[in-house]
Amino acid sequence: MKYNLPYIKNPLRVISLLFLVGIFFSNAVLQIATGLFLPLIIYFSLKKLFENKLITIEKLILALFFSGIVSIFISPIPSIAFKNIIRHSILLTIIPLTYIAEKDELVTVELFGKIFTVSALVTAALGIFRFLNGAERAFGFFAGYYTLASLLAFSIPITFAHIFYSNNFWKYFTYISVVVQAIALWLTFTRSALLGIIFGSLAVLCYLLFQWKISRKSKKKILLASMLILFVITILLFTSSDARFNPLVIFSNPDISSGRTEIYFDAYKTFTSDLKIGWENIFFGHGLNSRVILFPNSLYTSWESEYIESFMTQGLIGLLLVILIYYQFFKNLSNLLSKSSNSDYRIFSLGITISGISFWIISFFSSQLVGQNSSAYFVVLYSLMLVIDKVSKKDEVHSQIN
Repeated sequence: MKYNLPYIKNPLRVISLLFLVGIFFSNAVLQIATGLFLPLIIYFSLKKLFENKLITIEKLILALFFSGIVSIFISPIPSIAFKNIIRHSILLTIIPLTYIAEKDELVTVELFGKIFTVSALVTAALGIFRFLNGAERAFGFFAGYYTLASLLAFSIPITFAHIFYSNNFWKYFTYISVVVQAIALWLTFTRSALLGIIFGSLAVLCYLLFQWKISRKSKKKILLASMLILFVITILLFTSSDARFNPLVIFSNPDISSGRTEIYFDAYKTFTSDLKIGWENIFFGHGLNSRVILFPNSLYTSWESEYIESFMTQGLIGLLLVILIYYQFFKNLSNLLSKSSNSDYRIFSLGITISGISFWIISFFSSQLVGQNSSAYFVVLYSLMLVIDKVSKKDEVHSQIN
């Protein structure tokens, strides 16, 4: 079946737009879009399987999904574990979304950039408004400040990259969006998101200075913006009254882990108990929603780390698959940077790189691939990579013809 048939192409476009809207504005919309994607996930999975076109990262994500299904049957309370099945399915949307990224000419870098610019500006502005109205930390359309922080660490680099592909109104509007997002990110007071942006920016700066050749004007803009951001963050950190942030007083905080010590100790106790009882839970985990099932009276509903979450939920198999997905992602990202070094969209590739590194840094302190909204960020990042790769290939063919 061809992609350009209207009963395939049009539903894919509508559901993909719903998916993007859900990322910025509503968990319910994101889950509805995921549910609508399920028939298409099955269709494209089988189509790619029979045509031997399933890419490595899709195979790994399918394996992670089925590992989660197996873990439900091992769970001490399968009914609670099963409640997480839609959330666990979000990563599977990578299969139809990568297909539309490769096949649909309407899906462009500029389109992504405009959607990010507007959507992230709205949710960031709401976060600032709520903070000014008395909230302890900024939060957007979702109840958690952490969700807004993770979203902005994902959106800021891509929005900033869009500046280089905008003209007139959109250029100034995108500048405003980046500034508002940066302010909202700081007001979430979330260390992992700030660390992600800082490490991602430093990595890209090193790559830019020593590996890549771009126009002097663009390089100057990126260097000036990066130095300004690092300078402002440094000033904010050292003048912050929050002991979790200020390096001068951080060790005066009785719990710099923000409660994670308790969670990690619970994981250790569960692991030592599993070693004594048997190896089933070591290999296959305790089922989806394992934190809620094992510690129902705890204030924390997740294991606050991608790697502990995947291990406790899906065992060694789940942990290994998560590590392999990250490995494949960064391997493909490295290939993209090499391919797009002469492409018009090379700066956008750098924006994706910062977002990808930020995503990975946050994964040490929260669930990302096995989270809810954040797993959708990963799907969009990978789809963007394919859009840029598609354009780079066309540029290469065009240059060979000329």
